[in-house]
Amino acid sequence: MALGTFGLLNPQGILDITTGRSTRNVLGTALMLALAIGILGAINIIYGEIGKRVPTAILRADLTAGKQNTLSNQAVGVARALDKPVNVYGFFTTQRPNSNISVQRDADNLLKEYAKYTDKLKIEYIDPDLDPTRAIQYGLTKDNTVVFDNGTRHETATANTEEGFTGALLQLKNNVKKTITVLNVPSLLSFGAGGSQTAAPASVAYGDLTKENYTVLQPYDLVVSPTISPLQVDVLIVPPAPPKQPLGDVAVRAVSDYLDKGGHVLLIGDPVAAPLPTALLQKYGLSEPADRGLVGEQDRNNVFGQSGLQLLYRTYGSSAITRDMSGVPTLFRQAEPILTASTPITGFTTTPLVQSSASAVVVTYKDPKNPQVDPNAPPPPYNIGMVVEQTIAASTDYTNTQATKPPQTRLVVIGDYDWLGDDLVSQPVGNLDLFKNTVNWLAQSEDRIAVRPKDATNRTLVLNDQQSSLIAWGTIVFLPILTLLGGLYVWWRRR
Repeated sequence: MALGTFGLLNPQGILDITTGRSTRNVLGTALMLALAIGILGAINIIYGEIGKRVPTAILRADLTAGKQNTLSNQAVGVARALDKPVNVYGFFTTQRPNSNISVQRDADNLLKEYAKYTDKLKIEYIDPDLDPTRAIQYGLTKDNTVVFDNGTRHETATANTEEGFTGALLQLKNNVKKTITVLNVPSLLSFGAGGSQTAAPASVAYGDLTKENYTVLQPYDLVVSPTISPLQVDVLIVPPAPPKQPLGDVAVRAVSDYLDKGGHVLLIGDPVAAPLPTALLQKYGLSEPADRGLVGEQDRNNVFGQSGLQLLYRTYGSSAITRDMSGVPTLFRQAEPILTASTPITGFTTTPLVQSSASAVVVTYKDPKNPQVDPNAPPPPYNIGMVVEQTIAASTDYTNTQATKPPQTRLVVIGDYDWLGDDLVSQPVGNLDLFKNTVNWLAQSEDRIAVRPKDATNRTLVLNDQQSSLIAWGTIVFLPILTLLGGLYVWWRRR
């Protein structure tokens, strides 16, 4: 009423107020804010609609230093290879006081990365407290669990990680859980958690095979069963034998017969181990040097530490095992060369796995105090690992679980055991990838071969007392004072 009366008595005043500079500034600012809010709202709506209709077009950027949120080639390949719809059910509690919302958020972000590469995933989240029937249907006993269901079968991820999700999808696709075991003979490597005190521990790599969905069997005892069948064992590891306890004739025959039937063997040697079985190596066109020696590198780019006998490689042979590992370093400590026959054995394909540089030498220790370069060694490069394969006719002892692939004898020989030891496998290098890829290739599971995601790097910022005090004084005292001084300066200029 009063405003209306003022307008009737003083229309010029109303006009001055509404058209004044301050009013125009306020209206202009309000208009700009409204426009910015409208643009952001429109972008949000468009982004959401694109995400609903075309999941592969969702724009997601990984800004972490180590690309921790970027899927590995293996995970991308598994997602792209999905040939039927898969329902993904995430069981996360949201109503409990101690519910961890970030766990579901992290799982959702990871699943969205998979959805970028396939339109076959349908993601749904279920609170098991609100819908216990669904949880019981999948036999769940805990929350924060993700289940993959293709309508015929379902697999529960072992963890809400890339390895857990990829493993579940692989298992869902292949419907085969393959087996691996170690030959129960005296060894310089201990693959068990509680292993021998005189053997180097290799439990990290071996135990990690469960993440690849392998069934890890008890060590295979030839006293209990003198023959090994591919029906029982998909991959057999023959460990390095102690110097005075070489692999016995019974074990050599069992391994040879197993390979003849289409078996898959990882045979591990070492310069300090007993010689590898000559008969077994010669059968596949391989051998150790007559004067057993070590590969010595003269190229410092292929050396870690001070000794040229500690080997570091970032380039590999043409084997499928290392197809994704170019540039990924692997470490070997005192490796012996694996030689190949001058005339290839008919029917076998032999491929270098890891090779030395062209400037490498073979160092012999005939006199332990005076190592010498072997003048009789063949010219470099030298093979630290070799891959052998042969397609065979199916036998009554062999049933191929993947019908699209013919049975194959597969053998990998590596002249060093330290690369599998816990100390090197635990380093931020590719030794664990090399081991897992070797097992996957041996098991004819090439779709699992990849460089796996590395653990997130801890980037915690630790401040000393002086730095903490400086930050506290800066935020509590100095910034408010600067703001006050800035305001006084503006007031002084405009008064």
